[in-house]
Amino acid sequence: MRGTEKLDEVDHKILAELIKNARVSYRELAKKLGLSVATVAYRVTKLQKSGLIKGFTTLINYEEMGYEITAIIKLVIKEGRLLEVQREIAAEKNVVAVYDVTGEVDSIVICRFKDRQEMSAFIKRILKMPYVERSSTHVVLEVVKEDLNSLFTSEENKADGW
Repeated sequence: MRGTEKLDEVDHKILAELIKNARVSYRELAKKLGLSVATVAYRVTKLQKSGLIKGFTTLINYEEMGYEITAIIKLVIKEGRLLEVQREIAAEKNVVAVYDVTGEVDSIVICRFKDRQEMSAFIKRILKMPYVERSSTHVVLEVVKEDLNSLFTSEENKADGW
């Protein structure tokens, strides 16, 4: 299955419910959607095997855990060592995401920190890495939207058959 080309309405409904609550039981899901438990189990397994469902997770409120600062760090990496540097950075505990991008920078890193000192130490550590030429750090002041599933759940995409 590539993308959504073989998803039917039942798959969409199952995915939408799992996005709302990944802990919902197959029994509850079946009852809500008017399907058998076996059908729900089969469909979810199919979506997992196809790679469309990558896993099930819990959304953490990092601010409640003391991670008050979200930073977006743009990096310029030299000498063709892009993936090597990105993988090393990705292994750092504060790193939420690493993106290989086009444009004036080579990589964008999203991080969460408990305080400025932790962020400062991280940035200084990154700048000492071989092949990291320079960085530019942006501190998030307010999160207006942060929804990794919004493409799937938006009304516009539902109308397009997603």
